[in-house]
Amino acid sequence: MVGYQAGRFNTSGSNNAFVGSFAGGANTSGGNNAYFGQQAGSSSTTASSNTYLGAFAGSSNATGNSNTYVGNAADSQGNGGSENTYVGNTAGYNTQTGRRNTFSGSGAGYNTNTGSGNVFYGQLSGYLNTTGSGNVALGNSSNRQNQTGAYNVMVGDSAGYNNLVSENVMLGSKAGYLNQTGQQNTFVGYRSGYLTTAGANTFVGYRAGVANTAGQFNTFVGVQAGAANTTGNSNFIMGTNAGSANTTGSANFFLGDNAGGNNTTGGFNVYLGANAGNGVGVNGSNNVSIGFESGRNNNGGINNTFLGFRADAAANNLSNATAIGNNAKVTVSNALVLGDNANVGIGTTAPTNRLHLVSGAANQSGLRLQNLTSASPASALNQTKFLTVDASGNVILGSTTNSAREAAPESLWQRTGRFLISKDDNAVIIGQNVSKTPAGYRLYVQDGILTEKVKVAVKNSSDWSDYVFADDYNLRSLESVEAFVKANKHLPGVPSAEEVVKNGVDMAKMDAKLLEKIEELTLYTIQLEKTTQDQQRTLLEQQRINQHQAARLQALEQEQLEIKKQLRQLLNRK
Repeated sequence: MVGYQAGRFNTSGSNNAFVGSFAGGANTSGGNNAYFGQQAGSSSTTASSNTYLGAFAGSSNATGNSNTYVGNAADSQGNGGSENTYVGNTAGYNTQTGRRNTFSGSGAGYNTNTGSGNVFYGQLSGYLNTTGSGNVALGNSSNRQNQTGAYNVMVGDSAGYNNLVSENVMLGSKAGYLNQTGQQNTFVGYRSGYLTTAGANTFVGYRAGVANTAGQFNTFVGVQAGAANTTGNSNFIMGTNAGSANTTGSANFFLGDNAGGNNTTGGFNVYLGANAGNGVGVNGSNNVSIGFESGRNNNGGINNTFLGFRADAAANNLSNATAIGNNAKVTVSNALVLGDNANVGIGTTAPTNRLHLVSGAANQSGLRLQNLTSASPASALNQTKFLTVDASGNVILGSTTNSAREAAPESLWQRTGRFLISKDDNAVIIGQNVSKTPAGYRLYVQDGILTEKVKVAVKNSSDWSDYVFADDYNLRSLESVEAFVKANKHLPGVPSAEEVVKNGVDMAKMDAKLLEKIEELTLYTIQLEKTTQDQQRTLLEQQRINQHQAARLQALEQEQLEIKKQLRQLLNRK
């Protein structure tokens, strides 16, 4: 015992070494202790097998046994803790009854009170721990804020810094830094799970799941795997930058470097292979892409399946589309494409055609059409062509006639009610020697048409000739018509013989034109009638004037005779 009042109350304690002012000053019966430093173990009474090195080291521990404290004020306020090892300034400063703790570093396990079985290495590691037990924290400020959480493993600078709960594993600088309430997490890698507050996540790799907050039940493995995920749940993402843009998408399975790299909100996708499902706008749901760079062009697609090296969509916004095989591409929804220029074999290992069927029994095709049987009604009647097989079993088109002439394929026509319609807006020619087929017509007939009735439709009222009777109609003078006829040998507006031979006659237009001429003739007749009536009225008026003048003349002549008569009578009297 060396130092002022060192071991001053020791009575029966043995095998003790007290060095320093008040070192072991209260010890009575405790033995096998070694206290070095001012007031080191100064309150120890019956405690045994302790080693305290440093001023105030274990200064308040009275009865705890088998402790090793090295550092200024290590477990300075503790009382009763046993089997603890504290190394560092104020390491385990407040330990009371905690047992089997190992703290190394300034302030390591500073507030640990009753917590037991903890291992804290690094400055301020486990600093606020009070009752938490079974924790391992290695690294400066690792698991710093934990108070009651237990059975955590935090390794790395500030790993699990804010953790307050139990059963988490965080390895790497600042791994799981902000986690407070999430349990059952495993974060391995620099800043992996940095923002996570939810539980049951496994993030392994540099910045894996770094932005995750409330997402849970996720597994991210690889450099920046799932780096942008925030609230997405139940995702499995493995590979460098795999699912790195995913934010809220859930239940995705991405395996391979950059797999699902541009997916943000899509869910329930399975992308297996480097760059599988990694393309601009590939953010749909319920897709499966298996193979290197498969599904990279599945822009806006949902419910699609791509299997094979670069099997992909060749159009945007597809749904229920499937492409299977090396470089297989599909361009429409609700479709299945097998291979790129590949043969499909069923029951054979060496298909020689696009579809090669080998049944399990001889003389059987192996092909069954369940909804098309011999009892089904025929959809095409009076046909002479049929499908058959050649000597090698290839399906070919056969005929019941000797002619190889091809009929117009049914694909050119469709039936709508009682009508047969050309699908491609084609024309029909009847006759072998039709040489003139001017544009604008749909039916050309060589020798004529015999029918009981023909009705020609007129599209607009303006195509008919009623305009002739309009007040503003410009009716040609008969003099101009006469001049035109003399010069052209046909009426104005009527096609010439040469034009008719060349272009034929449009019945609707010709009827309208002939009606126009009839209506013009009617107008000429009306004009002539008006002229005749005017002339008749003039003639009658002239006759009335003539009769009046004749009567006056007769009266004058009568008067003249009367005057002559009177003149004679007068002469005779003389």
